Amino acid sequence: MGTSVAVDRMRGGSGAPAGKGYTQPSLGDYMFIRYLYLLSIMYDMKLTQKFKLLKPNKRKKELLDATIDRFKECVSEWLRAIEELREYPTRGNVHSFAYKRVREDFKDLYSNVVQEAMNRAIETYRSWLRNPNKGEKPVFKADIISFKAVDVKIDRHFISVPLLNNERIWLPIHVPPKLKRFLKLKHGRVQISRAGKDYFAFISFEVEEPESYEPKGWIGVDIGINHIVVVSDTKGRINKFYNNAISWKKSIDCRRDGLKRLKDRKIKKGAWRVLKRKSKEVKNKTRYVNHTVAKELVLMAKERRYGIAIENLKGLRHGKVGKRHRKRLHKWAYRDLINKIVYKAKLHGVPVMFVNPKGTSRTCSRCGAKGRVKSRWFVCPKCGFQLDRDLNAARNIAKKAAIPPRTEVRGFLAARRCEVMRYENVQIA
Repeated sequence: MGTSVAVDRMRGGSGAPAGKGYTQPSLGDYMFIRYLYLLSIMYDMKLTQKFKLLKPNKRKKELLDATIDRFKECVSEWLRAIEELREYPTRGNVHSFAYKRVREDFKDLYSNVVQEAMNRAIETYRSWLRNPNKGEKPVFKADIISFKAVDVKIDRHFISVPLLNNERIWLPIHVPPKLKRFLKLKHGRVQISRAGKDYFAFISFEVEEPESYEPKGWIGVDIGINHIVVVSDTKGRINKFYNNAISWKKSIDCRRDGLKRLKDRKIKKGAWRVLKRKSKEVKNKTRYVNHTVAKELVLMAKERRYGIAIENLKGLRHGKVGKRHRKRLHKWAYRDLINKIVYKAKLHGVPVMFVNPKGTSRTCSRCGAKGRVKSRWFVCPKCGFQLDRDLNAARNIAKKAAIPPRTEVRGFLAARRCEVMRYENVQIA
C-alpha cells in the first residue's frame, strides 16, 4: 500500500537581516545553528500508511456509510459557518463562533469527530483561498471520516472507531507483512475513506529517525521538462537522466484534450468512460515512478554520504513565468515526487536542502559566467564549455547547496578580521 508523509521543507539562505544591534554569526556559529535546526526538524516525522479494510458485515457497513455521510454534512455546515464568520478561519475563532450550534445539530456524531470536521473545513477553506483561480464557494465531497488518536484503538489486525450515536465497532484490516512493524508504533490520527465498494484506513504513525550526517558533497536535482529529474554533483561524476515517462503522460493528456473537442456527445460519452477506467492506472503508474526515482536517488546519496539539493519551485506554477512553461509543470506530479524524496531522505538520515533555482540553467557550471541556451544545449561564450541544459542546472544547484549563504560568509570574515586586530592590540572602533 502507499505511504504519505507530513514533512517540513528545509530552505537554505534564510537568515535574520543585518541591522542595528545585530551581530553576524561566524561560520562556526552558522554550522552549529544549522545543525540544531536540522536536528529539530528531523527528530520527529509522521508516516501515514494505507490499510484496506476487510469486507464488513451488513450492519457494520450500513453504520459506516451513514457515519461517512453524516461527517460530510458536518463539514459542509462548518464551511457555511466560516462564510458567515467573514474572517480568515483559525481553530480559535471558528470554534468560538459556531461550535455550540454545530454540536447541537450533530449530536449523533462523536464530539471529537465534530472537531475533526471543523479542522477539515478550515483546511478546505484555506486551500480555496490560496487558489488564485478560485471560482465558486468551496464544497466538501470526499467520502471520508477522520478520528483523533485518542478515539482509535488498534489491536493486532483490528481497528476500533466510534461511529453514530457513540457506538464503537471493531473493523478487520488487511496488514501486509511489510507493514506489521508499524502496528507496534504509536499511532496518530486515523482516516477512513470509501472508494466504491471498498474501504481504506489511513493511519498515521510516529517514526523515530536516524540523525542526519554531515554531507561530503551535494547532489543537485533539477526538475526537467523532457525528463522527470536530472541529477549531477559539483564535479560532474554523477550524471543521470531519470525516466522519460513525461512523454507517456503527455500523450494521455493529448487524448483527453482531443476528446473535449468532440462534438458528437455519444462518442464523447463512450470515450470518457474508457478514460475514466484508465485514470486509476495513470495515477498508480505516476505514483510508482515517483517512488522508484525517489528511492534510487536517496540510496545513491546515502552510499556516497552526499546531501540532496532540490530547486525550490514553490509558487512557480502561478508565478511570473510563461503560460507555456506553467502548463508543462502540470504534466507531472512534481510535488508528490519532492515529498517522496524528502521523507525517504529523512528516513535514511540524508540531508536535504532547497535552493533558489534562479539562473541555474543559464550560468556556466565551470566558470560561473552567463551563457546561452540553444534548444536544450547550454553554451558558455567565455570558456567554451558545452553541456545539456538540465545537467548544467543540476550542477549549479549542487554548487549553491555547497556554498554557505553570503551573509554567513561575511560574518565569518568579519569575525576573523576582529580576531587579527585584537591579536595586534589594535583598538576597534
